[in-house]
Parts: sequence; C-alpha cells; structure tokens
Amino acid sequence: MAPVLESCWSPCIWSSNTKVGSRAVAVYTAAMSLILITFIVYQMNGGDSTQLWNPLFEADVRGSLQIFGVIFIVIFILMIIFSVLMVVGINIWMRGFILPWLVLMGLIIIFQLIFGLWLFGGYYIYLDATFAAFIDLLWMAYNIHCWLCVFSQYQIILEMQSPNIEILMEY
Repeated sequence: MAPVLESCWSPCIWSSNTKVGSRAVAVYTAAMSLILITFIVYQMNGGDSTQLWNPLFEADVRGSLQIFGVIFIVIFILMIIFSVLMVVGINIWMRGFILPWLVLMGLIIIFQLIFGLWLFGGYYIYLDATFAAFIDLLWMAYNIHCWLCVFSQYQIILEMQSPNIEILMEY
C-alpha cells in the first residue's frame, strides 16, 4: 500500500519527505499545545473568556471553566507527550509510538469540526462568529494535512516492517 503523501508541503512546514515533515509536525503540535495550555491557565485564573469563538465561552469561572480547563490541559499535555513519542518512534522505526498521536490528533480534528459547525449553526447571524468558524475550519484543514503527513510516515514504516516472503519452491 503506497503512502497517502510522498512529501509534507504546507504553508508552515515544507519537507521533501514525510520523515522530516512528521518531525516538524511534532514540534508544531507540541508548541501549539503549550500555547493553548498557557491560554487556558490564563482563563482559569480569571482572564478574559468572553470571546464568542472560544470553546470555553460562557463557562463559569469558578465551576465549569475549571473542570473543562483541566480536561483541555490534560489533553494538551498528552499531546506534548505523544509528540515526543512520535519523534522517538520515527527515529527508531517503531510505528506503535506514532499511533497515540494519530488517535489523539484525530479526536482533536473531530472536535474542531464539531465546534466549527456549532459556531456556524448557533451564531450564523454574527459575522465575527462566522469568520471565527471559517478560521477554525481552515485550521482543521491544516491539522488534517499534518495528520496525513504523519499517517504517511506510519504507512512507510508499516511497509518497511512487513515481511516480504516469496515461496521459491512449489508444492
């Protein structure tokens, strides 16, 4: 089975092969997770969370924001750990280390899709919410491309580790 992508070309990451591209995707996801953790901690400590495009919009600072903030922080800490595992897996050709990142990033992409559709459906009369949903869906498309780059590297490792057995003698 041929990999989905042969190279990893996007506005922020460009590489002639998926191995280097997957490493760059790992750095991107770890850095983005760190930025989002910082933003969530700021909101949990009383920072502004009144933007319509914010997934924690209208959350009670003392109640639901604390609960969902911790859930998001745990998810993003796992994303950082899985990004490191992915780089290790790529370096030692262990495809099992890539799977946690693929699963968690897939769940994040699904969340982005649902959140973008919720913004369109719930707040379509507000132009800024529609623009925020459009940006969210563009970011989701970029994350899908990054996911495909890593999945292609997973496919390459799978193909390299598959036994290639030829029977030389007929029975």
